[in-house]
Amino acid sequence: MKDEKETQRLTDESIHVMEGFDPSILENVTAPVVSLYIPVHHSEREERRDEWDADMFKDLMKDAERTLAESYDKDAYKGIEKRAKYLLDHADMPLWIHAGEGLGFLMSNDAVYVYNLFFAPEPMVAAGETYFVKPLLRNFQYGTEYYVLELGNDRFSWVKGDRTHATRQELPKEVHDYFSQLFADSDETEADVRKHEEGALDFVSLEGHDSQYHDRKSRNEVKKEDAQQWFRYVNKAVDDYLVRDDTTPIILCCDPEYVNEFRKISTLRHLLPVGIEKDPAGLNGKELLEESLAVMDGIRDENIKETAEKFAGDKAHNKASDDWDNIGMALAERRVKALFMVKGKVLPGGFDINTGTVTFDPNANPVDNGYIDPAAPDITDAFAKAALLQDAHIYIVEQDQMPTDQPIAALYRYAE
Repeated sequence: MKDEKETQRLTDESIHVMEGFDPSILENVTAPVVSLYIPVHHSEREERRDEWDADMFKDLMKDAERTLAESYDKDAYKGIEKRAKYLLDHADMPLWIHAGEGLGFLMSNDAVYVYNLFFAPEPMVAAGETYFVKPLLRNFQYGTEYYVLELGNDRFSWVKGDRTHATRQELPKEVHDYFSQLFADSDETEADVRKHEEGALDFVSLEGHDSQYHDRKSRNEVKKEDAQQWFRYVNKAVDDYLVRDDTTPIILCCDPEYVNEFRKISTLRHLLPVGIEKDPAGLNGKELLEESLAVMDGIRDENIKETAEKFAGDKAHNKASDDWDNIGMALAERRVKALFMVKGKVLPGGFDINTGTVTFDPNANPVDNGYIDPAAPDITDAFAKAALLQDAHIYIVEQDQMPTDQPIAALYRYAE
């Protein structure tokens, strides 16, 4: 019994729910591996969640196991089977209960990486030597994750957001979210009286809630010099405790009156030049999410446009290409700065990251629409993995946003 409990503990600890995409998991992958994606139907969750999640997951795993059995002995993938069974047997795990619109699973004999998706993927599975990650790119490309710094002249809060949620984060104990908590000689009587509170903005989720100080306007009695002192403190607290080496974009949300004052003193490297110029006191969760997405989408679209416009000039100087062989060689040489791919486009074939060799297979014949044939992998998926490993920007766009009429294009860090 003790050994069984220890085995269960180790299995549970090998299942990792990922907040972001870490490209390092793509390095030194020990085959075989399985990549599995399922949608989550919220309308059916209360009545049939266990049944349909389990059935869909089971059916896809059966496909994966049949494929693995063609190339490997059963012992070669028993760790994958064990972890898949553990996931099915534990329907009360937070990853199931708090699932978004979909879930992605990257499974090996040693670990499972689980991704909560903001969109509903097509049910699919791939089994073979490498992970199939292209469905994840949409979830983690630029603009899908961000922070919001909600700033007043006497308080602040820190929000983490994605495409579907904006959630206020608990601040470290070293960080004060009230001016009066920091400056004991403040003449703000109202704030001083409320020092025992957790903070007007400090509660777990914005979704479906109004701010606790909704419609209460920022107090103008705080002197300008005190506001500047407060802004300097907030800037340093965010830099030292909340972001550090995190490269996630930061949106400034504050009353227009304070925008210029904060930006003049800000040293936050990833503070976006465009923010939400509204008092956060007047925004509920839904409104903040909408405003944040408008900022992120606008910046992303502008980035895509500017990068695409550079393509023709860079191509003339051998710093860009829409030729698969050329892009493959540049990826092998770690020269790719930005990679454009058409949404939903599959290019069946192979790519060798070590030599840069690209092999196109026009006769690929997947078994069905929910299955990726490991004998005919996707060139674009292989390109995307190589680009992630060299910290390139990846843009998944519609064809009319591409800088060329080809389904894939790249800009390089330097010419050949």
